[in-house]
Order: sequence, then C-alpha cells, then structure tokens
Amino acid sequence: MVREIEFNSYRNIIESFRRASYGATITHVLDEFDEKAHHFALFDKKDKILGVTRVLRSDEVAQFEMMQESQLKDLVLPPAKLSLELSRACTSKGSGGVHLLNLCMGINKYAVECGAEYLITKTGKHLLSLYQHFGFTTFGPPFVSDFFEDKRPIYPIMYRWTTVKREEPEEEVLVW
Repeated sequence: MVREIEFNSYRNIIESFRRASYGATITHVLDEFDEKAHHFALFDKKDKILGVTRVLRSDEVAQFEMMQESQLKDLVLPPAKLSLELSRACTSKGSGGVHLLNLCMGINKYAVECGAEYLITKTGKHLLSLYQHFGFTTFGPPFVSDFFEDKRPIYPIMYRWTTVKREEPEEEVLVW
C-alpha cells in the first residue's frame, strides 16, 4: 500500500533509500525541495517500507526541481491547472521492479484524485522505451544532470491524463 508520509518523521529512511539506490552518484541526497514535497512510501503487510518517492505540485512550488538543471533553463512546461513532478523514486534491492511499479501506481492514484493534468519526470535512455510504452513522451532534449556525478544523458518526459475528472457517485434510479 502506498501512503503519504511526513518528511521530517521519515527523513532518515528517505536518506537511506536514496543512498542505497544512487550510491555516490547523487550530489545532494537531501535537498531544498524535500521540505516542500509530498513524500510517499510503499509499505508491505507488516508495515515495512519497500520504497519511497517524492512529488512536487505546481500549485505549491514556484519551480520544479527539473527546471533548476543548468541545461534546462529554457525548458517550457505545458500550461496546466496542476502538474506534478515525480523524482527520487527508490525501492529496496531485489524486487525486480515490482516495488517501483507499485509505488508508481500509488502516485498515479494520487495524481488522479487531485486532478493533475501532467506528470513530469526524467529518465535515462535505458528506461525511455518502457516509459514511452506507458504513454510518456519526451518534451525536451536529453541533458546531463547537475545532480548526479555520472554523465549519462537524461530525458525529460511527461505523461498527460486525457480525462482529468474526479469520481462522482452515480445517481441511483429506481424504475417501477
């Protein structure tokens, strides 16, 4: 089950997951966006955390983390009432991607519930075709991230929900 967690209460766990996932390649394990972000964790049946991620909302931050990349200063996001940026997704080792998939499904539910129109994130070339299979598109040129020491190209990608609406209960009609 994916639940929103409070950053300060789970700070050490979040940092531990990031260190384990990114190792020495990440330049800032925690950053200024962590205090502003919505953090989520995937829990198992025994309440053990299997993965964490964070989401920034366009209605709560002046600029997404991605927009601070030196090579993306001119990147333009599509106009929307609400966009989300997903970043720093980390899961426990050996899950074969299942924990990451479950974490992403939880974020999808959150996005639909709050009426988000776009989800933006970034990925390496090795996962780009997988994201594209699920409907993500690139919306800018590849770049080298300022936040990671390895200098592989990263792609800015986005997903657009085509039917953004909140669930409303159906009216019950009795017929005689």
